[in-house]
Amino acid sequence: IAPHTDAAQQGLTYALAGACTISVLTEPSWFKGSLDDLARVRAALVAGGLGEEVCVLRKDFIVDEYQLLEARAHGADTALLIVAALSAAELSSLMAFSRSLGMEPLVEAANEGEMRVALDAGARVIGVNNRNLHTFEVDMTTTSRCAALVPSGSSVRLLALSGVATRSDVTALA
Repeated sequence: IAPHTDAAQQGLTYALAGACTISVLTEPSWFKGSLDDLARVRAALVAGGLGEEVCVLRKDFIVDEYQLLEARAHGADTALLIVAALSAAELSSLMAFSRSLGMEPLVEAANEGEMRVALDAGARVIGVNNRNLHTFEVDMTTTSRCAALVPSGSSVRLLALSGVATRSDVTALA
């Protein structure tokens, strides 16, 4: 997205500022990312003494196991699986394969229907995208609507993705 940004330096800057996870775009066509960016972010974190403390996420359109192998080989601790891009069977299969590599995937849901699919598949970490990927409009109530579907007492970890811009946004989601 930002072609003149040094991914490794940016990732290290975020980590030094307290980020616990660094999301690295690896999709080359639309987002201008690369697996090299992923490897360089991991290397920068290790060199900065943060290799064990900070998680690195491969952010891409993951559709097959080979991409998860690539992610792991290039230093990722986790990878994004987008419910809208996968069938329920594909999601379950990729979640299982990711876990076999020691990576708990971040499963992205953008509405209540996708949230149900993620929960039914056994997702443990779910990111709710507040941005409608068809209209690009942001609706900050998406996270709360999806959160209401998580069973009481569940160990599912829920994250709000996109549109969180202000302290009041964070407070509203807490």
